[in-house]
Amino acid sequence: MAFKPPVVTEMDLLRARRIVCALAPLKGLSADDAEIVARTIAQSFAEGRQRGLDIAKAELEGSLAGPSV
Repeated sequence: MAFKPPVVTEMDLLRARRIVCALAPLKGLSADDAEIVARTIAQSFAEGRQRGLDIAKAELEGSLAGPSV
């Protein structure tokens, strides 16, 4: 099964760039390095969103199957 990375949205990148700018230890990074860090953070947002959707889907499928007695 091939690994499909989660979709990173512009909103994910915007939030991640704000985090990078707010973290004092990261102020010394070059623009390219800061963008790498921001994209990594944005990908974690996307992964969290995908996991949440997967959990909700599994719960929905479980509730459609009916109660287990």
